[in-house]
Amino acid sequence: MALTTGMITNTGSPNASNIVINIANDNLSFSSNVVYHIYVWNTLVSKALIYSNMLNINANTSQILNFNIAGNSSYEVQFLVTGTVPTDTVINVFGTDSSGNVIHYQKVLQQELTQIGQLNP
Repeated sequence: MALTTGMITNTGSPNASNIVINIANDNLSFSSNVVYHIYVWNTLVSKALIYSNMLNINANTSQILNFNIAGNSSYEVQFLVTGTVPTDTVINVFGTDSSGNVIHYQKVLQQELTQIGQLNP
């Protein structure tokens, strides 16, 4: 199941210099695989893939990832979660300012992610 935050505008005050992705596998027995793609726009029309990776999240563990997106007007994070019980993997995305403070209007919680047909290339 592929998921996206959708395009998040990053032009407010403060704007995000980083994004933090929290990935937790709440299954007690099975690991999950997570592929993520991070896109940014430095204008309103030019989408660029800047980070892409695949992680294995062991059962009952989590990972916190941090990425620099400073200077971009918008961003989007897409995920593909696979495994025996992919629905047990919970993902939350937060925009943070240069001091590491969460920008509340730039948070996307698991239940706010939108299902998409596939990851963009």
